[in-house]
Amino acid sequence: MSEKPPIQVSNLSKHFARKRSIGSIQAVSNISFDVNQGEIVGFIGHNGAGKTTSIKCILGLLKPSEGKVSLWGGQPADAEVRKRIGYIPENPDYDDSFSPMEYLTMFASMRDLSGVESDWMNLLARVGLTKWETTGIRQFSKGMRQRLSLAIALQSTPDLLILDEPTGGLDPIARKEFREIILEENKRGASIFLSSHILSDVETICSKAIILSGGKLITEGSMKELLGELHLYRIVSISRKTGQEVEEILPEPDLQTRIDSLRKDNVSIIKIELALKSLEDVFMAATGGDHK
Repeated sequence: MSEKPPIQVSNLSKHFARKRSIGSIQAVSNISFDVNQGEIVGFIGHNGAGKTTSIKCILGLLKPSEGKVSLWGGQPADAEVRKRIGYIPENPDYDDSFSPMEYLTMFASMRDLSGVESDWMNLLARVGLTKWETTGIRQFSKGMRQRLSLAIALQSTPDLLILDEPTGGLDPIARKEFREIILEENKRGASIFLSSHILSDVETICSKAIILSGGKLITEGSMKELLGELHLYRIVSISRKTGQEVEEILPEPDLQTRIDSLRKDNVSIIKIELALKSLEDVFMAATGGDHK
């Protein structure tokens, strides 16, 4: 019998009591999805959409108000389940007096990992912290702290990586390095659940995306399904009266009507071509640009 999916979320809801008032705040409302073995899944939405709350429920750090979360069919809080997970929080809280090596050594002891100091040195080198191994974290930038978070997440060679905004504070070169490491881990066999505001990163490496808005799941699907569900076309035209050039992006059903309209208005059509749709286009269409 094959193993159950790394993540199964069924009708998950989470609400929080309001402080000093009646009622509650609904952070997540009845969402369901799976992350299957070997997938890299992007989890996207505006600030306040419910992503981090959902992730904390998946990790067992918050108890769902309704619904169920299972990891490989087990409970998130189970010790054996947690051993298989690597996690990068959005805002890691480190003791600034510690060094990366001290953190890795401490976590190795706490998690009963079999590695030795040279293993942790190699791991820090892999995430770009060579020569910073024994430096106090108080001297680290946000990007360097994110590199340390990645090292800690990878320390146990996890079967599932859960990453909450892992490239926040990183420059483009460091983001590329992070993407390459994520792809390497996936090639090794790890499943990846990636929450990110950087939609180009999600589009580049993910096989599937889940879009939240206002605590609700708006749409999900493979990247091919999401980017291919509506063909867009670019029309470049020029007015014969003013000489002004205009560029428009239209969905396929509206294309012929617009062509007829331009010709009727004595406008010359210079070019018609297929416009590549981005995940940002899908995201804006799905959420309507709504930050609520």
